[in-house]
Amino acid sequence: MDRLRTGVIGVGKMAEIRHLPILAELPQVELVAFCDTSEENLAVRGDDYGVAARYADHHEMFDAETLDAVCIFIPPYAHTDAEIIAAGRGIHVFVEKPPTLSMEQAREINTAIAEAGIISQVGFNSRYRLSAEVARERLAGRIVTQALVHRLHGSGALAWWWKIERFSGGPFVENTIHYVDLLRWLAGEFAGVSARVVDRPDPSEELDIPLSISATFALEAGGLANVTTCAALERAGHAQFLVVADGSLYDLSDSSLTIDRARVADDGERRNCYEAQFAAFFDAIISGDQSLTRSPYDDGARSLAAVLAAVHSARNDGAWVDLRDAAWAVD
Repeated sequence: MDRLRTGVIGVGKMAEIRHLPILAELPQVELVAFCDTSEENLAVRGDDYGVAARYADHHEMFDAETLDAVCIFIPPYAHTDAEIIAAGRGIHVFVEKPPTLSMEQAREINTAIAEAGIISQVGFNSRYRLSAEVARERLAGRIVTQALVHRLHGSGALAWWWKIERFSGGPFVENTIHYVDLLRWLAGEFAGVSARVVDRPDPSEELDIPLSISATFALEAGGLANVTTCAALERAGHAQFLVVADGSLYDLSDSSLTIDRARVADDGERRNCYEAQFAAFFDAIISGDQSLTRSPYDDGARSLAAVLAAVHSARNDGAWVDLRDAAWAVD
């Protein structure tokens, strides 16, 4: 099998920790070009992975390289036209979450991807956890009455931009989107959302993300989901993911699935969820079958709409946001 010539845009800390070690080992992938605004990142990662083609501008990379696929691992605020250029050239696109910070840009990118007919995927790796897969199977045909999800953590981060809302979207958009997306995958679409926010009493140019956002999503099937993100802790955080359906309690909190406290699945029995999502993306390219992926761009953009709508509601005194309104539609 010929390996897929793959370029990477964004080779910073997360790419170093999570992405590149896996991509370098996948038999479907040949890493041929790196792009980053940091000369240091390019030099270190290029040397680490034997990639000689290094670019500070993705336009130059697309013009100089013949690529089958591109993986985009950049901060939320940094999305411009890379996905659209790739689509126009028939290059398949993997993009980390959140895929952008506005529905206008998400719709523009989604249209370009759809018109080009390329394979796409947004990096919602939680869908590839064994616990999530089994939960989806067990929940099929059941009505979710209630979901309770929280992510409690501090304001420390790997990158400066995470702490500034206009760059990251805030923790509800940048981090909790994983849980919101998993809820959609397990419980079905959301009809709308109302949310409230607690802002910092002393925001600064270096740290202005809110202390807490709490959102209530109405599920189209009739249930409710309460999702809370807190960034006020000084030390270790906590997370929980609970779903009630047909009288049973599904708990996906600790890298496992329990149903009514009986352990049903453990993520340790399945390969790394990051590896699984990348393998699915490249297998889909080789086969030409988008259905092999679990979060194509149009679906990932619906999870983006849900978190952006929650923040919009929180910034408007909890006003109800109808996610079926055209302003939040993907296409």
